[in-house]
Amino acid sequence: MTSDEKKGIVLALAGATGWGLSGTCGQFLFSHSSVAPLTVTIYRLIFSGILLILIGLFTHQKGMLDVFRDWKTILHLVFYSVFGVGLCQLSYLSAIRYSNSGTATVLQSAGIVLVFIIVSIMQRKAPKPFECICLVLVIGGVFLLATHGDPSHLQLSREGLFWGLAAAVAVALYTLLPGKLMERFGTIPILGYAMLIGGLLLFIFSGDQRILTDTRPITILSMAFIVTVGTAMGFGCYL
Repeated sequence: MTSDEKKGIVLALAGATGWGLSGTCGQFLFSHSSVAPLTVTIYRLIFSGILLILIGLFTHQKGMLDVFRDWKTILHLVFYSVFGVGLCQLSYLSAIRYSNSGTATVLQSAGIVLVFIIVSIMQRKAPKPFECICLVLVIGGVFLLATHGDPSHLQLSREGLFWGLAAAVAVALYTLLPGKLMERFGTIPILGYAMLIGGLLLFIFSGDQRILTDTRPITILSMAFIVTVGTAMGFGCYL
C-alpha cells in the first residue's frame, strides 16, 4: 500500500466520522427543538462555505477566482452546488428527521453502490469477487433495515425511506459530479464555493424556513458543530 493510499484511507475515515457525528447532532436538534431540516441545511452550507473559502484564500491564493473565468465552468459549479452539495445535505437531514441518524446514514451509504456501478461502466471494468460481495452486503443491509426481512411491510415511514434513498442518489452525484472541477481548481475552493452557492440559493427560495427562530445556546452550539466538524471537515476530508 502506497503512502497516498494510506492517507486516503485516513481521510476517508475522518470524513465519515465527521459525517456521522453531524448526523447525530442533527437528530438531537430535531428531537429537542423545532428547527427544520431545510433551516439546518441552509446555515450549514452557507457558513461551511465561508469557512472553506477563507481556508482556500491561504492554501490556494492564486487560483481562487480561476473557476469564474468561463461560463461552462460556472454552470458546472452551480449544477454541482444544487444537485450535488445541496441535495446531499437536505436529503440526509430530512432522512434523519423522519427516521434517525443511524438509519439515514445506512440508507445514504447505498449511494456507494451507485458510484461503484457507474465507475465500473465508465471504466469498462468488471467488479472483483470481493467487491461483488460488498455490494450484496450493502443492498442486503438496506433491504433488512427497510423491511426486517418482510418485503410486504415497511419498517420505516415512507418519508424516511424516500429521503434515505434520495440521499443515496445525492451521494453518488456529490461524489461523481465535481471530479474534473477539483482536478483543475482543487478540493477546498470548489467545495467552498459549491456550499456557499447552494446555501444561498436555498436561502433565497426557502421562505420562512430561512429564519433560525431557536437561538438557545445548545442549538447554536449544535449548529456550530455541524458546520465545522460535520460539514467543513467531514465533507472536505471525504472529497
